[in-house]
Amino acid sequence: MKPFSKHLLVASVLAACSTTAAADTFSIEEIATADNFRSSFPRDMNEQGFIVGISSFPTNVDIDLSQLTAAQLASLGITDIEEVEELTPAQYEFIVNSLAANTNNNFLQKPIAPYQAFLYDGMTLPVSFFDDPEDVSTITYLNSINGANTAVGMGYGAYKPVDFTYTDSEGDEQTNTFYVRDYISRGVWYQDGQTATVAPPEQSILGGESAIMDVNDSGLAAGYASIGVSPGAATTIESCTPGEDSESIQTRPVEVCASELWLELHNATANNIAPILYYSRSNYSSRRSIYDIRGFLWQLDANGDVISSTELGTLTERREEDQSDFSSYAYAVNNNGIAVGQSYTYHPDRGAIRMPAIFVDGEAIAVTESDEYFWGSANDINDNNRAVGYLTATRAGNLRNTGFYYDVDSATMETLPGFFNGSSTVPSDINNNGLVVGTGEIEPTLSTTRRRVGFLYDTAAENAEFINLNDAIACDSPYFIVDARAVTDSGEIVASALKTEEYVDGNGETQTREVSVTIKMDPIEGELNNCREEENKVERSGASFGGLPLAGLSLLGFFITLSRRRQLKNIKKS
Repeated sequence: MKPFSKHLLVASVLAACSTTAAADTFSIEEIATADNFRSSFPRDMNEQGFIVGISSFPTNVDIDLSQLTAAQLASLGITDIEEVEELTPAQYEFIVNSLAANTNNNFLQKPIAPYQAFLYDGMTLPVSFFDDPEDVSTITYLNSINGANTAVGMGYGAYKPVDFTYTDSEGDEQTNTFYVRDYISRGVWYQDGQTATVAPPEQSILGGESAIMDVNDSGLAAGYASIGVSPGAATTIESCTPGEDSESIQTRPVEVCASELWLELHNATANNIAPILYYSRSNYSSRRSIYDIRGFLWQLDANGDVISSTELGTLTERREEDQSDFSSYAYAVNNNGIAVGQSYTYHPDRGAIRMPAIFVDGEAIAVTESDEYFWGSANDINDNNRAVGYLTATRAGNLRNTGFYYDVDSATMETLPGFFNGSSTVPSDINNNGLVVGTGEIEPTLSTTRRRVGFLYDTAAENAEFINLNDAIACDSPYFIVDARAVTDSGEIVASALKTEEYVDGNGETQTREVSVTIKMDPIEGELNNCREEENKVERSGASFGGLPLAGLSLLGFFITLSRRRQLKNIKKS
């Protein structure tokens, strides 16, 4: 492994890749966003140029105003739903966001799925995995696609109405309709319109959860699945049903009570890693569950059926006093069968934390034992057994991510330099030539919200430097690259970028907004430019952004950068 350059880098640095890597400028092809969705976030691309990802914010959902609460209607300025002929764009957006599945905790309302999987094979196609493609409550993702054009991902169960009748304290019978799902999630294999699912070992209470995050060229899939209900969750769910001697009245099904607990855990933040313990909060999502989860490798056949499975371990065993879920997750697997991901372990001062894990023969191996770090993930591994990911530590009173490069064969780790010392950096992919792409901060400020850009870094080059991909495209490009998600061996990159579009508001006036689009970047001969240098200088006068969880990184980076660009526009106007 060649040494990394450790010197300080500014965001407008002009550097070139080695002659053996991808060219240092790119042409751009915008991949059309799926019909009836506002934004697009890519997840992976193969050598054939097939792209998988997530469409965000549905634009044509039929809204049932009778399901909204009085408070929600009041927020919309609606006093009588019978008088509403058409919703304004602002009202529609409020409702979709309020009813978003996996965030709305009112199970008397049928949720709306904010995301749907897409596949690009020359055309952008929405992908529905399950029986009812018209059900608006089903979230689907496609996470990876291999050289055989086999895609893998996950889908959450659709919410279905369940009537529950009980007798209240006055002796009157009450019936309410709740919306629950048969299972939380299922890992999905997808090819040529055909699907197959991977069921988790544990399915009690809420049907269990599983996901497939990656698949190699021989059909070995990496992901995770529930293996048991955690001790703490089992105790809490048991209390959902009052005992015979209890005077309490059960007003909702056990499944709703358990779903409320799952949702609370799913959206919880990892406050035990906050910069100042007991005095501040972390913006890292812990994504906990009612289940103990384990990383899995599944060997799939040509029809997506499971031939064999391997349960992956954790970095350490759960402590006896720890009643929470204790889990591991596999996010990528190479053609040698080595997987990478995350596992819970324990920090001497912070308690249970998620740290990067390398999975070899089912065993979880740590990339570092340093107490300096207390969160992190290994996100990808190439066929040379080189993995990339990030580690989290406190820097200047904030949580910051440091990218790393790990050689499995030599068991050695190096940190990536980033754009500057303290730049929060998250690599997402590494190709077989050692090119790494991801997202990183370019504003050396001390606050918590910083603007992010997609980056390219060549681990095989002498004196390699971080490249802001916005310096590798034309100066008059309408795109601002936020996150580079994948890089092929031929050097093509798929990324998320901001783009301005027009829309008509509720008053019939034309407005503009920024949306996220998927772009494919093709290497061409040329030189990196500095046409964004002055813009960078202006934008660095604003706020900053701390650490990011693995899940939803592109979406969070989009909203952060969108906020920063709006601040820049206001600065320019003044």
